[in-house]
Amino acid sequence: MSGAVRKPRARLVPAASPSLVVGLVVTAVFVGMALLSLVWTPWEPTALNILNKLKPPSLAHPLGTDFFGRDVLSQIMAGAQVSIVVAVVAVLVGAGIGVPLGALAAARGGLVDDLVMRSTDLAFAFPALLTAVIITALAGPGAVNAIVAIGIFNIPVFARLTRGAALGLWKRDFVLAARCAGKSDLAITIEHVLPNCTAVLVVQATIQFALAIVAEAGLSYVGLGVQPPQPSWGKMLFDAQTYVYSAPWLAIFPGLAITIAVLGLNLLGDGLRDALDPKVRRAR
Repeated sequence: MSGAVRKPRARLVPAASPSLVVGLVVTAVFVGMALLSLVWTPWEPTALNILNKLKPPSLAHPLGTDFFGRDVLSQIMAGAQVSIVVAVVAVLVGAGIGVPLGALAAARGGLVDDLVMRSTDLAFAFPALLTAVIITALAGPGAVNAIVAIGIFNIPVFARLTRGAALGLWKRDFVLAARCAGKSDLAITIEHVLPNCTAVLVVQATIQFALAIVAEAGLSYVGLGVQPPQPSWGKMLFDAQTYVYSAPWLAIFPGLAITIAVLGLNLLGDGLRDALDPKVRRAR
């Protein structure tokens, strides 16, 4: 019939949320800047030029120069390398230890569960900064110690998240069927439980990645993270506090770099949650 109303076709693939698109773009720019700095920067990030110090943004130096005449843009690009390496390794350390611990607690229960949970409570009592202070007192400041401190802080986060997600799965019919088939707890955890926890773990890893960037900047700001001459966003902010009024660009641009990178990763995490969570997809 010519007057019949045509029904719109159902989408087989849900449209990507704006958060996911914006987060992907910002994160891609952030990662691309770090990769580009491996082979090219406008100026050598650590090259000193006292005669050119504290120059405002110009064509030669788009983000200005610092009190040693170093190009701020080149330092920000090189600092992105540090942020990514520290954040990625710290999150991998946290997930690599926390996920098995959480899965073990959910699978065994009882005394094992209590022991793992009380251990995570103890770890939460020592935030990354305090842990870094303790490690620095024993081994000295540096990027490795910052990674260890942030990684230790991430362990209880992933352990609790994995345990919470796994406990619900152990009551599902497909897990009960696997038990009836004679599979061990280890086999069930690897083949059935952990794969169904992947979505929530990926989203949490994205969020922890953003938090690790902030933590690394904070540790470098107080002198416990990356050491000179390696550029670091946190160290740039510390050095800029003396020149806030005379050379505000020294604080503005590193601060914007941290803000935009963290915002992009948080948007990416929100977008991944919307894309991977079936309840959110149905609601949309």
